[in-house]
Amino acid sequence: MNYPPPLMRLGIYGRRRFSLWLPLFLLWPVAAALAIVLAPLVLLAALVLRPLVWGKLALLSGPMFFGVLCALRGLEVNLNLGSRVLLMSFK
Repeated sequence: MNYPPPLMRLGIYGRRRFSLWLPLFLLWPVAAALAIVLAPLVLLAALVLRPLVWGKLALLSGPMFFGVLCALRGLEVNLNLGSRVLLMSFK
């Protein structure tokens, strides 16, 4: 099973070097609690939107979001902005 990335590194390099490591694993319990709280609202939205064929999308929005979050692991974005470089990395 693929897990979400535990760390994100943000670096800005130019005349001054700035690097920041963000521990994403600290956000997982908050996200889990938010998902539990919002679950009844998603089920209600799925029931209301079922005749409009949007109900299935409402039910699958959580697993789709989690899949996209897990796919971020290993992603590196490197932008060259003239004399500056922006680096974003998910480990």
